[in-house]
Amino acid sequence: MYRQIAQNEIADAVEGISINGYAMIRNYLQPETLENLTALVEKNFHDQAGKEKIGVPARDASDKIVYNLQSIDKLFTDILTTEPVETIAKEFLNDQFYRFLDQDKPNYILTYYNARSSGEALDLHIDSGVPFIGNHPIMMQFVFLLEDSNAFNGCTVVVPKSHQSGTYTDRSLNMDELTKLEGKKGDLIIWDSRTWHGTIANKSGASRWALVATISRWWLKQSMNIPKTISNDLYQELSDAQKLLLGFCSIPPSDPFERVNTKNGYDFLKPNVDDYDL
Repeated sequence: MYRQIAQNEIADAVEGISINGYAMIRNYLQPETLENLTALVEKNFHDQAGKEKIGVPARDASDKIVYNLQSIDKLFTDILTTEPVETIAKEFLNDQFYRFLDQDKPNYILTYYNARSSGEALDLHIDSGVPFIGNHPIMMQFVFLLEDSNAFNGCTVVVPKSHQSGTYTDRSLNMDELTKLEGKKGDLIIWDSRTWHGTIANKSGASRWALVATISRWWLKQSMNIPKTISNDLYQELSDAQKLLLGFCSIPPSDPFERVNTKNGYDFLKPNVDDYDL
């Protein structure tokens, strides 16, 4: 599924994210996995062609997007539960006071997961909602490149160290002069969601598919009702750790006489999706 990643590569990625706000791991995905993921994305994009999506921002109008990847095929979740991804995500996003699980287990969740091929330029922004200074981010993006990404086809640009600026973005900056996260298909790019980032316009006329997984601390509200997107057949294939990642251990309670805590362990997991109050 993924190339054997050396410990020093993981350590370098953690250091890069801590200092600069972003990092890249080259050649992360194996060719067969890359091929399968790309085929799934392209098939689902074409299957959805012509179906109107409500509420799509005007800036995204020329982008190609496939939403809710976690509901399409287990492979999309599998690549988020590989050891290197889990090691990095635990370093930054695990809640050390999550008493329902041992600290060596992930307790963060997936908040948003789509495939995207950029069109128009995307202004500098942050995905954390608010800027703040500190060593504990609340959200990160894990981006798996399915195709080469460069200045010609609209790669991501970032402002190094901006995750510790404590301020919103300065959109007067010249996007063409910012740090370009150019990569090859199969690369994995990770950034702290406080990092100022955007994309430059895709001038190639061709696609630039990437998988964008937003992972956050367990208590953040998910951007999609992810548990509700999972079929019972798919649910049965998931591991306990994957069910937690998708939000099944942090579903808000509705009946205080049944439960008042949002945070739960694996023992909270139900046999079937229909057993949850979604």
